[in-house]
Amino acid sequence: MKKPLIIAITLFVALFILVFYLLLNRQIQPITQNVNLIEPPENANKDSAVENTTSFIENLRARDYTESEIKIEETLAQNDLYTKYLISYISDNLKIYGVMNLPKGDGPFPVIILNHGYFNTSSFNSGDGTQTMADILARNSYLTLASDYRGHGKSENDSQDSRGHRPEYAIDVLNLIVSVKNLEKADSTRIGMWGHSMGGEIALRTAEVTNMLKVVVLWAPTSARTSDNSNFYGGTRNNQGSTSTDAEGSSPINYLKYISTPVSLHQGLSDIEVNPEWSKELKEALEIEGKQVEYFEYPGQDHNFRNLGWNIISERTVSFLDKYLKE
Repeated sequence: MKKPLIIAITLFVALFILVFYLLLNRQIQPITQNVNLIEPPENANKDSAVENTTSFIENLRARDYTESEIKIEETLAQNDLYTKYLISYISDNLKIYGVMNLPKGDGPFPVIILNHGYFNTSSFNSGDGTQTMADILARNSYLTLASDYRGHGKSENDSQDSRGHRPEYAIDVLNLIVSVKNLEKADSTRIGMWGHSMGGEIALRTAEVTNMLKVVVLWAPTSARTSDNSNFYGGTRNNQGSTSTDAEGSSPINYLKYISTPVSLHQGLSDIEVNPEWSKELKEALEIEGKQVEYFEYPGQDHNFRNLGWNIISERTVSFLDKYLKE
């Protein structure tokens, strides 16, 4: 009686172990299959993944810019030293307007691209924010070109947003730069850039994309960090809906390594339109990257350097431009 009982118990235990093993294996197997399912298939579109993670600045560097004819639309004014014209050109299939000051004489003349600061797009007129500097430079034998940017004044727009602070403005400036060669009296081998306020931010992005610039001058630039500008100005300036305006990817501060041109940076310490600390941070960041930068502070000066009468700052600017474009 004992032997059959022992055999039965042994068989029962063996059967129990076998069933337990099979059940355990069934529980593990589906988990293993689920892990395999979340792995990307071998034929996944890797290019689209890269595109989705590439920054705005890197996209600007990777794309092409198309030269177009810079057309004279209207003569606005003239004097003994230069003629002022309303111009137009094409940028990403948009007709963009701007202003050109052309010195009298045969040329070819060195060229300064002027980048204006923030304006509400609906109230902007061609030449706003650049006309005084354009006059000074033209009187010093520089051909000046000031883009209105897309959506400003008569320029065509690719967005219904009227807030005039968009990283895409750099595209319009870059398309203007490659079009300089089509101006008979312009020397496309001697191109400099000046930017004030938001125009300084645009100038930085532009200098990080092209090597056609020989020199850059920044007056009281907005922050080189997109997040700083969003926090400082709120939603009144920035187009928050664009997928290209990610704070890190569109921030020039993160791509200063690409700048190959000397920079002259000027900041009023009583400026309330931008934070003066932004210029100090930019200067230090440029130095860390080993870039050539000169930096001037102006105690008591506001955003537009009104108390200076522009004498000191404009003389320093012209001298800096002359050093790299005329000597």
